[in-house]
Amino acid sequence: MSDITIRKLEKEDLFNGFLSTLDSLRQASSMDKENAERIFNEINKNSNQIIVVALIEGKIVGSTTLLIETKFIHDGGKVGHIEDVVIDKKYQKQGIGEKIITYLLRYAMEQGCYKTILDCNNEIKPFYEKLGFIHNANALRFDHV
Repeated sequence: MSDITIRKLEKEDLFNGFLSTLDSLRQASSMDKENAERIFNEINKNSNQIIVVALIEGKIVGSTTLLIETKFIHDGGKVGHIEDVVIDKKYQKQGIGEKIITYLLRYAMEQGCYKTILDCNNEIKPFYEKLGFIHNANALRFDHV
């Protein structure tokens, strides 16, 4: 397998595999350029949110998001929230997911997070447990739409 590069999302990545990779979660690749760039600019202004991508031979093959929340508890401590982990189906089971999550966990620690959490379904739970995550609670959600 070719070398994997993990780095922060750049505007040029939007239509270089990033949006089409997100299609595994929800349709995103049909988004028009103006809207995609507007969303990118809004996310990029938030210093407590980072999207990282995995590249192979210059093409995006995976990504994930980290949101950092500052808490009143833990004396202003920070919690990392990992969201939207996705690896292109053609590149799964090649260690890319592990590299991208490890990158974000290190980044979260460098930003002062005392813990990092994520939600996942039971099928992928063993993957995250292999990386050191432990089952802690039940996730519930309320859909507003």
